[in-house]
This record gives sequence, C-alpha cells and structure tokens, in this order.
Amino acid sequence: MKKYVALIICVIMFQGIQAQDPVDVLGYQVYDKTLANGLKVIVCEKPGGSMAEVQLWYRVGSKDEKPGIRGMAHMFEHMMFRGSKKFPGEGDVFIDSITAMGGEVNAYTSFDCTVYHETVPLNKMKTVFAMEADRMENLILDQRTLDIERQVVGEELRNGNSNWFRKVLGDVYEQLYPDNHPYRVDVIGYLDTILMFSTKQCQDFYNQYYAPNNCVMIIVGDVKHDDIFKTAETYFSGITKRVRQSRVTSQTITASAIRCEEFSVDFPVQLYGYLIPQPAVGQPDYHAFLMAKDLLFSNPNAILPTMIVDEQRLAYGMMQVSDNRSLYSSFCQIYIPMNAAPGNIKVKKMISGELTSVFEEGFDDEAIAAYISHLEAQQQLNAYNNKYIADLLGKAELYYPDYRYWNEDINQFKKLDAASLSKYAKKYFTTDAYRVVNIKPIMN
Repeated sequence: MKKYVALIICVIMFQGIQAQDPVDVLGYQVYDKTLANGLKVIVCEKPGGSMAEVQLWYRVGSKDEKPGIRGMAHMFEHMMFRGSKKFPGEGDVFIDSITAMGGEVNAYTSFDCTVYHETVPLNKMKTVFAMEADRMENLILDQRTLDIERQVVGEELRNGNSNWFRKVLGDVYEQLYPDNHPYRVDVIGYLDTILMFSTKQCQDFYNQYYAPNNCVMIIVGDVKHDDIFKTAETYFSGITKRVRQSRVTSQTITASAIRCEEFSVDFPVQLYGYLIPQPAVGQPDYHAFLMAKDLLFSNPNAILPTMIVDEQRLAYGMMQVSDNRSLYSSFCQIYIPMNAAPGNIKVKKMISGELTSVFEEGFDDEAIAAYISHLEAQQQLNAYNNKYIADLLGKAELYYPDYRYWNEDINQFKKLDAASLSKYAKKYFTTDAYRVVNIKPIMN
C-alpha cells in the first residue's frame, strides 16, 4: 500500500497542481496549473486571431531592494532583454528575436512586481517558451552587459531629471516615506548607486528573485490549455532553483510622515500636490477609498476637476501620478497645475469647502451607479483585447492574490452605497488626513 501512495505523490509532484474547474472571464474559459517547481501557468482560451499574449509576472520590484542596490529591479528589467546561454548575441537579443518573428515585446517595473509581456504569433509559441525559460535560468550577466545597461538606465535617469515635472515629482517623493517603508525609494533608484553595481550584486539579485516559484505565466489567445501546460512542462520543469518568498514588513503611513511641504520648480507654473495616505489592496477601506478618490478627483466627471478646471478655469487640470493598487499602504499623489499668480490659495480653499460639502450632503447614488456601469462597460469593450485580459488576470493574481478574483473591484464597489462611502471617505479626505504641498516657480 505504501508503494502506491508514494507513486501517487510522485505523479502529483511531476504533473503539478491543476485547478479542477475553469473560470469564466469575460466569456472565455480560464485554466491554471502550477508546475512542481512552483511556476503557475494561467491560460485563457480566447478563440480567433493569429496572435497570443504571453506575460510573465515576477513578484519582485523596488520594494525588495536594500541600501546599496536601489534601482536594481528596474535595471534588471533591462538586463533581461540581453542574451542567455541558448540564445546569445549582441544587443537586445530578446527584443530583436521577438520582433523578427512578427511580434512585439516590452516590460515594466513597479514597486511590487516586474512584468514582461509580448504579443507573438501562435506558431512561434514554443520558441517564445524556450526563450523565456532560458532567460529565467541562464541569463548572461557579464561585466560588458552590465556596463552597457547601467549606462542606459543612467541616461534614462538624467533625461528624467532634465524634465521639470519629473524632477519635482522626485523631489516630493524623497519626502514621503519613513526609512523602513518598502516604497521609500522611487522605482528608478539613484544614479550614483546604479553606476556602482557589480556583476555579483546582479547575480545575487537574479538568483534570489528570478525563479519559477516567484513567477506567474499568463497566456491569452486561440490556444488549448492542455497544449500550453505540456509546452510549459517541456521548457520550464527542468528549472530547479527556488526562492524563499517573504513579504517586507512596513508600518501604516500617515500624512504626518511627510517631511517637507514647500518646493521650488524651474518652470513658470505653480502646483498644489495633494498627498493622501492610501490603504493597500486587501485592507478594509481600500475599495471605498478608491471609489471616493475617483469620484472626487480622478474620474472624467469627477466633482473637483469639474468645478476647478471646467467651470471656474482656475487650473490646467488634475493629474494622478500614483498607482491605484499597492501591496502596502502608500501615498496617492494628485497634482493641480495652475498659472503662477497671486491668489491661488483660493483653489485650495475651494477644494476644502467642496469636500466638506460632499461629506455633509453625501455622495450621489446615481454617480455611484454610473461609476460602476462605466467600469463594467470598459470591461466589455476590452473583452476582445488579449493584453487587457492578461493584465486583468495578472493584477488579480498579484494583489488578491488569485486570478479568480479578477472582478473583485467591481464586486466590492457594488457593496458600497452613498452612506457607507461618505463614512469611509471622511477618514481620508478631510484636511487632518492629507497634506497639500505647495510647488512654486523659482523667483529670480
């Protein structure tokens, strides 16, 4: 009997863990399987078209960096496009190869993750899997590659600092978080640190975070899940390295953490920056915060831009530069650019007064219903888009953390009414809860 039990265990270990039932996502069937080495593969069978979307979500971002390697996660995104053991060459080998086969490829790094995404012909899927597996296991990390890529990132940093708005965002960002917070340093990092990276630091980072059990692979297109799972087994199951997954501990932030509220900009414009502590995904207030923020500041028909920008014409616009989702408490950053002139303080007073009025009168039920209807309409309009579906699944897998909660935002929004929304909003959008930084042009 023990032999049979051992045999069953071995079979399970070889085949990985597969979900029992598919999930319906926007009318398509989605399946998943976790290989024995920890790689989770999610497949959306979406009939039609000759191209598929392939995404690899690595659970590593700037939140995982320590002093001395600030900027490593973003720079490593660049490094991953260079050659690997089975696919060597000069330049951005991965980009050139995907482009040559008629596909498109790109990537991005955030505080919480690094995502590689490509749109490729269906008949090139095996080649793409082979390339992705090899750069997960055998990336070439020599001194020459490092020298080239850190210069590229350094130039990106220098270009950013030459842009007045990007520079002022960096100046403000430096004042936001306490020292032990995972988002203490902006994703792009520090130039002087990046130029000092060693190949050993890069190899250590690669070994620590680029492993199957720290990655989710998503495929959307006219494919069959069984075929994709077999292909994934063929190319990825031999990768044995594993990383120890752990979450960074951090404290809840408050607006009192901000260390400076006056900034100068070398441009003839004034900005008010609204810095609002934002709950992480999964915290009880998260969805109420998100809806209230959108209805007040960020929606096309939001209350404050309608009044300040469209009706009163006191500002050029309202811009949110922060992410809506985060694994840890963060700052929502909304900037209001205005003509640099005496009397702009009235804008801040009008916003404060309008917020007070909203909380006294309550949010409008029709506005809440319209907000949800708009999100549902967006989903339906994008149901044809492979990349949109892959992004939807990837974000749910990272933040909830299960792709089966792909519609969790809308489901939670539907539980909110005007009374409950006002209750939660008062916690975050009163003058005691947020800070307003004043960014003024340099006076000659």
